[in-house]
Amino acid sequence: MYILNGQLNLNEWQFAQRKYLPYEAKQELTDYRILQWNDYWNGLVYVAFSGGLDSVVLLHKVRKILGDYIPAVFSNTGLEFPEIVRFARSAPGEFIEIKPLDKKTGKRITYRDVILRAGYPLVSKETADKLYKLRHGNLSPRYRNYMLNGDERGRFGMLPKKWRFLMEAPFEISGKCCDLLKKGPLKEYEKQTGRKPFIGVTQDEGFRREHQYAKTGCNVYDGSTIKSQPLGFWTRQDILRYIIENDVEICSVYGNIISSRAPGTDTLPCYCTTGEQRTGCMYCAMGAHLETGENRFQRLAVTHPRCYAHCMKPLSEGGLGMAVPLDYMGIPYKPVIYRQTSILQYAEEDFCHVERYQNQQASGGRL
Repeated sequence: MYILNGQLNLNEWQFAQRKYLPYEAKQELTDYRILQWNDYWNGLVYVAFSGGLDSVVLLHKVRKILGDYIPAVFSNTGLEFPEIVRFARSAPGEFIEIKPLDKKTGKRITYRDVILRAGYPLVSKETADKLYKLRHGNLSPRYRNYMLNGDERGRFGMLPKKWRFLMEAPFEISGKCCDLLKKGPLKEYEKQTGRKPFIGVTQDEGFRREHQYAKTGCNVYDGSTIKSQPLGFWTRQDILRYIIENDVEICSVYGNIISSRAPGTDTLPCYCTTGEQRTGCMYCAMGAHLETGENRFQRLAVTHPRCYAHCMKPLSEGGLGMAVPLDYMGIPYKPVIYRQTSILQYAEEDFCHVERYQNQQASGGRL
């Protein structure tokens, strides 16, 4: 008998405890969830493979346990770094590449199409969806007031005041990009094959995904989104450590993985990459306002100048027109003239993010 979605909700203390399990215990729990998922669906499973660090670890884990016959399905959105596309296509074992297609015309849907149809992905999916709903939704006065001011239920669904200026933006904003370019093709693949996905989501990927995992746990067997996320309680440090210890190949866009320790301590190593810290979608602006120092668009101007030129070229001239929303939000995008990238600086900055993780690991995962 398997536990269904409604029975999988984790208490707050359970989720907190799982996040800070010892590294070895996380391995065992992840392996168990992978086997459980595969058994429940009688082997009709697949790995949603993006070529990023999390999905590389997930694919390695799944293939190690179940075998190379489990398909790695790569949804080519057209937004990946060129290096990521080449790396994904080199994946061992069964590999399937799918693309977003318009159901009526059969033509490929591009990021530019999404911008023209629905708008730019800005701030976060939650905020972008709220902005789109407030600007275009047929909302009752009460619900609209709730989205703007909250009510007796609280302010969880309220649009933050600092983003209200975007309601007057001279361009469209929405969170539909991922649904159209990535999730849609994967759902179509599932519909055609009957396979159910392993997804490489970790706890470091933002509040929305962490909240979803806290509600459902690893394996979701019913509901609108059936999925297994066996890395849902892993941290970025867990991911990088696994790659090092298992000699897993990663895409060149990340550079190398280096480790260092806080001076004068015996804590576990702190790992970081010398290249891109995260890849995701190359032209996506979600989260760009949070980046300090040289941001993703400024790096793109140096590392991939042709892609950068297309990104900033006006929509009227066939480009993506990203300069317009970035200017409106005050996010810098012009390249920094003097680039000083210190590997040691990256490592030192990472210590502040993993100090708690190291303390938990050193104490055997006790809270």
